[in-house]
Formats: sequence, structure tokens, C-alpha cells
Amino acid sequence: MSSWRTLLLRIGNKCPEYGGSADVKEHIETCYGVVRRELEHSAGDISNFLIECAEGLPHKIPLLGTVIGLLNLENEDFVKGIVETTQTRFQEALDSGNCDRIRVLMRFLTALMCSKVLQPASLAVVFETLLSSAATTVDEEKGNPSWQARGDFFVTCILSCLPWGGSELAEQVPEEMERVMVGVEAYLSIRSHNADTGLSFFEEDDDLSAGEKDFLEDLWDRIKFLSSNGWKADSEQPEPLSQLSGVTYGREKHNAELRYPQRIRRLNIFPTGKNEVVHNK
Repeated sequence: MSSWRTLLLRIGNKCPEYGGSADVKEHIETCYGVVRRELEHSAGDISNFLIECAEGLPHKIPLLGTVIGLLNLENEDFVKGIVETTQTRFQEALDSGNCDRIRVLMRFLTALMCSKVLQPASLAVVFETLLSSAATTVDEEKGNPSWQARGDFFVTCILSCLPWGGSELAEQVPEEMERVMVGVEAYLSIRSHNADTGLSFFEEDDDLSAGEKDFLEDLWDRIKFLSSNGWKADSEQPEPLSQLSGVTYGREKHNAELRYPQRIRRLNIFPTGKNEVVHNK
């Protein structure tokens, strides 16, 4: 495998190709330097491989987006080709309903926007278009509310991009960003609440989960909090445990789950009020 392919695949990894270093900045500079030198001979292969890496290794999208941003300073035509190919693949994913590709390519487009490759207004248009489609889907007169899952998916994809690009959008295109936020709020006001239960053999009581937020509602609340905090997320590493006793581990696990709640689906076999009372004879 050629060196530039290996560097793109392993960017961000502590590996021999990067001299055993874990410094992300060094990785970006090294990868950019090698890829830039190979553009003259392998531009087409590099373009396709960059997009394939983004789709196959989505956790590396911020690093790949930064490399592409640096390449854009040297060769705008090359990066323009990457954007056009990505847009084509994204449209094909929408047409075919390839949800994984839609989700990943939306995040990739967001990274390209953050790297000054894609105009913020262009990304906002993508978000607004999907929001409009989602709202139409759940409209009782114009759409088909039974397909709410489709609308929820589009909105979830948009919200999942905002921790990466919300700050840039709010700064560069505040009016468009405000329309996106208002559009999400409007969608949530007309969609049906999901009980978010995994399995129920009997009809649930109407008020059984009335006070619980479903996944999309919870995600929206977290995005609103992030927005109110200037799109800055507090990230802290836990202190290492000197002695891992059962009590200490349990306490630490409890604290972690309080701070980072998990998405758990409840199993409802016998809803409240419908349980049989068994008396011992």
C-alpha cells in the first residue's frame, strides 16, 4: 500500500507510520505534506480515497477535514472535486435511502464547512431542505405521518452535526442558523411523541410514559443547552482509581451514569395496573 494511503488510514493512531507519536497536529502536518506531494500523480485516487476514509472511518472525519482544508489552500480545483463528489454521493444516498451514508456524509460536509472548504450558507440550505421534508412527512394533510421515522431520522442527523459545526454556523450565518433552530422546534411541536419502549405485550396505560422524553426530544434539549453555552462542551477525564474496590467502582459507575445518561429501552410485559396478584395458599 502506498504511503499516502497508509497515512490517511492511520491518521490519529499511535503507529509506526507517524513515528509512534500521538500528537494530532503532527499527524495532520505529516499527512498533508505527503498527500500534497502526490497530488500531481494521483489526484483522482487520493480524492476518492479521502471520501472512502470519511465514510468508513467517520471518527476520523475532523482530522480528514482538516487535511482537506489545508489542501484547499494549495489546490482549490482538487478540493472542489472532493466537494462535488461528496454532494453527488449524498444525493444518491438520499435517493436510495442509505441512512448510514446520509448520516456520515452530513457530518463530513459539516467538517468541510469547519475547514473553510464549504460555505456555511450551503450547509444551512441542506439542513433547511431536510427540515422541510421532515415537516411535510408528518403533516396530516400533505404527508404521511406513519412515516414519522423518516422525519425523525433527518432531524436527528441535523442535530448530530451541530456539536461539530454549530459554532461556525452561528458565527458566520446567524440568521440561517436561527431558522434551523426554529425549524427543529417547529418539527418537534407537530410530531408524535415516541414511547421509546422496546417490547410490550399489553396495551400501556396512556400516562405510563407521558413525562418521559423520547430520544429526539432529549437530543434537542442537549443541543439547546450546548447552544446556550456558546457551543462549548465541558469535557473532563475521570481521575484514575488508585484502588479498585467493589464499593468504589459502584460509586464511580453511578456518578458516571448520572452525568452521561444512557439511552435505555424499557421492557414492558405487564404494565402498571395490569399485573396479577398472586396469593400464597
